[in-house]
Amino acid sequence: MSIKPIDDNTWAGILSVQSEVYLQVEPETIEVLQSKWRRTPQCCFVYQDKESVLGYLLAHAWDKQAPPKLFKPLPEESGVLNSYLFLHDLAISDKAAGQGIGSKLVSHLISIAKTMGFDEIRLVAVQDSSTFWINMGFSVVDKQSISSTYGEGAKMMRYALQGE
Repeated sequence: MSIKPIDDNTWAGILSVQSEVYLQVEPETIEVLQSKWRRTPQCCFVYQDKESVLGYLLAHAWDKQAPPKLFKPLPEESGVLNSYLFLHDLAISDKAAGQGIGSKLVSHLISIAKTMGFDEIRLVAVQDSSTFWINMGFSVVDKQSISSTYGEGAKMMRYALQGE
């Protein structure tokens, strides 16, 4: 089992994991997911056992205060310097639950984000996942407007990369 970059052969597995784990939020289309991947492909990867995708992580550079809306492809890059890395999605198959795969993928992203010079990682915690993110070192961002597409109880969170 290992962490590998996303490529054209992993999308069927990614879509399968996504449809398996998202119960409170509708799964996104492949076009939307690939727009995140194309923005910052070095921050998007899968966790595989042989050819089977057990989990994935999609993160991309982002330059706006509000998180991107779900179900919409990212707009073309604005040319503005990206201020942070947005962790769009982390999903682990139920078949691989409890193996620490989510933590491994997040730790891998943190290492890459530091190397790339990002100051912070932000995300929106959905489906009551904020405890996992707090355990990974993220903190809740108060008074941040979040689109209702993220579902009931969604929380903006951040992880500071600089000054550690």
